[in-house]
Amino acid sequence: MTEKQQQILSSAQKLFALEGVAAVSTARIAKEAGVSEALIFRHFGNKQQLVEAVVKAGLAAKSSIVNGALHSPDPLSLVHAVLSIPADVTDNFDRFLPWVAHLRAVRESSMVISSDSFVRERLVWAVLEIGHGRPEAVAYTIERVLDQAVELGFIGEEDDAINLCLGLRELLMNE
Repeated sequence: MTEKQQQILSSAQKLFALEGVAAVSTARIAKEAGVSEALIFRHFGNKQQLVEAVVKAGLAAKSSIVNGALHSPDPLSLVHAVLSIPADVTDNFDRFLPWVAHLRAVRESSMVISSDSFVRERLVWAVLEIGHGRPEAVAYTIERVLDQAVELGFIGEEDDAINLCLGLRELLMNE
């Protein structure tokens, strides 16, 4: 990706995360990026393709953040680490911005939220080892709660984010 493409993508991520996709025009993204609107269309084709690039980059950012918590050989430690991720949002706003932009773009564009297969496999393994039935459904729930908690933390609702994760941990691990 060129420097200009990265500027455009970063500006779109920031604006989508803060205001949503529908509220942001390509002209506004161009202004934020310090480029012409025509350059957006040259690099990304149209707004929908830019949204798709934001979704793809956001999924990669999410996977990168979550993957760091998935290497524990102990299933309880793994789940604990994953559900502790939202506590870092306030202190690492820029790191979580692509993830939140991804969530807003997916929701507003009615796209299907895809999951990183490694993340899903490790969560299913941990849930199965802990002894819960329907590990795929529980792993899906962990991922959705994690998404919701990250978004809550991003908008300044840290207490709600942390309580959401603490409640799920309590249900999963009887802490």
